[in-house]
Amino acid sequence: MREAEGIAHRLPGPRRLAVAGGAIVLFVAIVVGGAAAYFAAGMGPDADAVAAVEADPDITVDRTAVGTAVRDGPVTASTVGLVYYPGARVAHESYVPTAAEIVAASDRVALVVVVDAPLNLAVLAPDRADRVRERHPEVGVWAVGGHSLGGAMACRHAAENAAAYEALVLHAAYCDRDVSDSGLDVLSVLGGADGVIDAERERASRANLPADARIVKLDGVNHAGFGAYGPQRGDGPASLSPDASREAVGNATGTWLSEGGAATRSVEPRLVPDRGAWSVADRGPRSPGSAVLVVAG
Repeated sequence: MREAEGIAHRLPGPRRLAVAGGAIVLFVAIVVGGAAAYFAAGMGPDADAVAAVEADPDITVDRTAVGTAVRDGPVTASTVGLVYYPGARVAHESYVPTAAEIVAASDRVALVVVVDAPLNLAVLAPDRADRVRERHPEVGVWAVGGHSLGGAMACRHAAENAAAYEALVLHAAYCDRDVSDSGLDVLSVLGGADGVIDAERERASRANLPADARIVKLDGVNHAGFGAYGPQRGDGPASLSPDASREAVGNATGTWLSEGGAATRSVEPRLVPDRGAWSVADRGPRSPGSAVLVVAG
């Protein structure tokens, strides 16, 4: 009996338990709050680069509840739309200059909507693209894409919603979902000086892409060169300037979008369901990753 009383005496009382519990809750709140502040602060954008886009009379920038839309004309049924997911911890407006280069390179009127993800993490807004499409019902042709982790999330979204899109655009990113039989046209743009992406996993993941996926490697472009947010830890040195890098990325992407994936066309035409600009795709046999176009800077 005395032993039991001694054990009970040594156990913490309700007050001590309450204090300890409060300390744990406070610690967790500090950690979570600090992490949230870290991601919310984000990287970028380069204010001068964004201001240059806003000063361009040929480009219109619209800020909405779902993100920032960049276009070069009135949005109609003939407009090609691209929903774009930002990279992890990168402020979404860091991609406004890249979006401007994409629409400028397109032969068709283009609309690029860069998604504003909570805490700058696309993983927290995997289906934000649905809201973008709902906001622009007049657009008849949609692609989805993104940079780095944003590209991976775009691939996951496309894999689950392939009927809603005609194309998938990967910027310094790779797919961890199989979209090889999705019917999507796929463009993967890589930086030759990218020191951040896992090159081995990117190469292996090409098996998840359609056999006719277009893969473009841009010499002199590093990981951060796909946006306007400054240098990134672990990245390789870029031989192209940030402006030139974004222009190269925009040219490769905008041209391909306006062609409806025509850059991969061969001889044999393959009819696919009529979903807009990509209703007819001329595709020749090609094993995944067997052809890479290297563009010198």
